[in-house]
This record gives sequence, structure tokens and C-alpha cells, in this order.
Amino acid sequence: MKYIAYCRKSTEAEDRQVLSIDSQEAELQRIAERDGFSITKIFKESKSAKSSGRPIFNEMLAYIQKSDECVLLVWKPDRIARNMVDGGLTIELMDKGFIKEIRTPEKFFHNTSDDKFMMTLDFGIAKKYVDDLSVNVKRGNRAKLEHGGWPNHAPFGYINDKATKTLYIDEKIAPFIPRIFEMYAQGGISLKEISDAFYVKGLRSRSGTKVNKGFIHRVIRDPFYMGVMFRNGKYYQGNHTPLISKELYDTANAVLDGKQHGRQQKRFFHLRGFLKCAKCGCAITASKRKGHDYYFCTNGKRVCDQHHVYMRSEFLDGVIGNMLGLLQCDPDLIELAYQAAKERLAHENHYAASSVASLENRLRQIETAQSKLADSFAAEITPEAIYTAKMRALTNEAVAVKAEIKKIQGKSDEQLATLEPIKNYFLQGISAQNDYLDGEPDEKRELLQDLLWNFSLHNRIVQDLQYKPVFALIAKEPKPTDFETMLAAQDVNGIVGPASVQGSIYFAPFVPTSTMSSGGGGAGATSGGGGNTKANVAPLEY
Repeated sequence: MKYIAYCRKSTEAEDRQVLSIDSQEAELQRIAERDGFSITKIFKESKSAKSSGRPIFNEMLAYIQKSDECVLLVWKPDRIARNMVDGGLTIELMDKGFIKEIRTPEKFFHNTSDDKFMMTLDFGIAKKYVDDLSVNVKRGNRAKLEHGGWPNHAPFGYINDKATKTLYIDEKIAPFIPRIFEMYAQGGISLKEISDAFYVKGLRSRSGTKVNKGFIHRVIRDPFYMGVMFRNGKYYQGNHTPLISKELYDTANAVLDGKQHGRQQKRFFHLRGFLKCAKCGCAITASKRKGHDYYFCTNGKRVCDQHHVYMRSEFLDGVIGNMLGLLQCDPDLIELAYQAAKERLAHENHYAASSVASLENRLRQIETAQSKLADSFAAEITPEAIYTAKMRALTNEAVAVKAEIKKIQGKSDEQLATLEPIKNYFLQGISAQNDYLDGEPDEKRELLQDLLWNFSLHNRIVQDLQYKPVFALIAKEPKPTDFETMLAAQDVNGIVGPASVQGSIYFAPFVPTSTMSSGGGGAGATSGGGGNTKANVAPLEY
């Protein structure tokens, strides 16, 4: 007689409360010790049993048929099957005498009519549990969709927030999405060419590989990026931050469907895609006349009188230069604030290290107490009831202490990793005005994609300008223009020393990551947490 053990656990929701494979094996070994036999072979598998086709399970059935008489050990009958096909195969092997008996920690199933009937009921109950679970999951997903939530893994360009069960924008990937839509919407370019172009620009999949043309196709087809979720043939309005406008999505998909035969733009206009008409909401396009680039409303809705209001690119560059000037501040002040912030973090990390050392010492004390308690129980000094209660309490405390250690260490690492990028944001803002005004058209466009969402005009006057989130905070924050002005202000207020800087406007609003978890995108986006700045700029004569 051979004794065969089968242990199974899937990673799906149906098995969240099930013992691990190692725990199941330990339970089956206890049966063997209790009944005085040795387990001949153990089969282990990590796969759902809701459908047939498990490779290890099939291997076990083949082994049983070659071994003639066997006793099968499982933790629960539902470990064998949650579907009627595998359940039926198991009972058939009992009918043929290959399986003489099935044992669990609670009961035995012999090759008798009553026992096989009861086991069939167990398989049926397991099958019904899976079916009910599927219905409940689908119902829950449908309810979440109706409330604007996304129930699955985050689409490309977004990240799942496990704590809040919501999505936030992936700062590394999201800026590429609007550019993909814009490039394809212009027409005259293939999906492969877009894939190759963005690979050069640094776009990678989550696994670090090249984003191929098929994936680009799925991105362009997905309405999720304009704020709408499509699931099971139905559209739902999402709560997530869209990366593109509906107009841009419709244009790109019209080109993809062949309904709009776009053509590659023969002339490059560095502001195309950033400008909107404040009166009608249509995009502002451009044309070249007499050696100059002129921008004007497309009047796509046929209701706007701004179609004949022309603005030369030199005028618009001056307006944008003024807006980028709001990001100016003294680099010496930034460096001082950066060093002070590092000093503050080092001071905080000293206390964090002390806290971690204290927690690690407590963890060692818990482990010692657990060891002594186990020895006391083994020596039959401590009753089982007291042993179980105290061991559970110590184990729970150990888990809480480990979680606190991980939290403290993670927070320190996160703050240090965030500090350097924050400094770089400020430095980029300092040079933004000169870099833009002195740059070539393609350099200007690249800079705007990093700093701005878009802005709208009416009668040549800026009505609304949207910076990317971090730069919006820099632009809004009142600040001295140079280091001497700041020192003078400190003297007036009786504040001296770096302590005033480490709580200053320059780094405090951006630590740790609240401003880094939203935003992203690029030209053509219409929302996403950017800041609004209104400016009244007098029209230039030309």
C-alpha cells in the first residue's frame, strides 16, 4: 500500500483563508505519525482547482494508476477539486480500486457507496463556492465601475494605490501617453515608427522591454486615457485623472480607423497642441505666412470669432517667457535650502535609527520569550491553553514590531530619494525662461512638455495657464528673488540661521511625495492637477 499526499493552494481570492502548502504538508505528516505509516510521495501544486487541467494533479493520477492500491491524503476534499471533472476522475479511480481510501485530518472516505456520495457532495459544495465567488466578484467589480473606480491592474501610465484602492499617475510613463496620441493624430506615421521613436526617447514597458506596435495600438484604442472606462461592452465615467482630451482621442482613433486621412505635418510649429481658444475651447493651430509662424483658433465648432485673430510666434514666446519667469529664484537660496533639508533629514534619521534599534531589541526579546515558552510547554510546565494564548500574543506583537521597523526605514529612504529630484525641479525652473527664449523650436517644445500642460487665450490675452503640478507650486509660492532679500527679511523678523530655511517655502511643500503622485502627461492634456495662472498681457503690435 502506498500513501500519497497532495497539497494545493492557489494565489486567487478563493484560497486567501486556506493553509499554506507547507502547513498542509505538516498536517498530513501528523496523520502519518498518528496512524503509524510513512508517506511514499508528496505532490505539491500552486494552481486553482476551479477548472480541470492541473499538470501536477494529472501527474498524481497517472502515478496512482501505475501504483495499483493507494491511500490519498489531503487537507480538505476541496484541495482535490473545485470542479466536477477532476472530482469525477478521483471517484472513478476509487471505483476501479486504484484509490482504496482518501484521508483528511477530520475524516476518512472509503470505497463505499455512502462515502463516495458524501465526497461527491463535498466536491459539489466546493464547485458552488467557486461559482458564487465569481458572481460576487463580478458584482463588486460592476459596482466599483459604476462609482468611477477601476477594479483591475492599473493601465499603462497609472499605478495602483493599494492603500486607497485607487489609481494615481505614473510620473515616468504618463508624459509619453499624450505625445503618442499627438504624433499618431497628425497622420502619415505608422505604429512601428511611433514604437521606434519612443524607444529612443526612453519609453519602456513595466518589465523594461520595448513597447511594440501592438501595444501602441491598444493604448490608442483605450478610452481610459481620456477618463472613460470600457468594460464588458459598457462605458463608465472614471474618477482617475485623464491624460488626454476627448478631441485628441477621437482624432487619433479616426486616423487609426481610416476615417480621417491625416498627413504628416510638413512644417513644425513648436506651440501646436499646447494652445486653446478660451472662448470656444477649440485648439489653436498655426500656419506660416511671409516667413513668420501665425497661430489662430481652428473654429472647429463654427461659433467663434477668434478665427481671424492671428498671433505671431514671437509674441507668444514672449508671453510664455514671462510665465516661465515666475519659476525664477536665487540658486544660492535653493542650495542653502537643499543643504538645510539634508541636515534636517539626517537629524530625523538619527532618531529613526534609534527607534529602529529599540524596536529590533524588542523583537529579540520577543523571540527569546517565544523560545522559553516553547521549552516550558515541551517540558509540560505550561498548560496548552496558556501556551497557545501567550504564543499568539507574542507572535502578533512580533508582526507589529516588524511592520513598524519596515515603515520607519521605508519613510527615511523615501525622503532621501525625493530630495534630490526636488532640487532639480527648482534648478530647471530657474533656467527655464532663458532656456526657452534662447532655444531652438524643437528645444522649446521639449521644455514646454516638461513644464506646462497647456494654456488658453482670448483676443491675444492669456486667460488660463496650467503648469505641471510641481512647477505650479513653485510658481504660486511667494518668494524673494535673491538670497540677500531673504536675509533682509529674516533680519526684520528676527529669524536667523538655517533652521528658518529648512522649514522654508522652497522644500517643505514638496516633501515627501504628495505632489509627486499626481499629474504627468504632456501636450494636449486638459487636466491632471496642474496649477492655473492667469496673466493679462497687452497685445503686441506686429
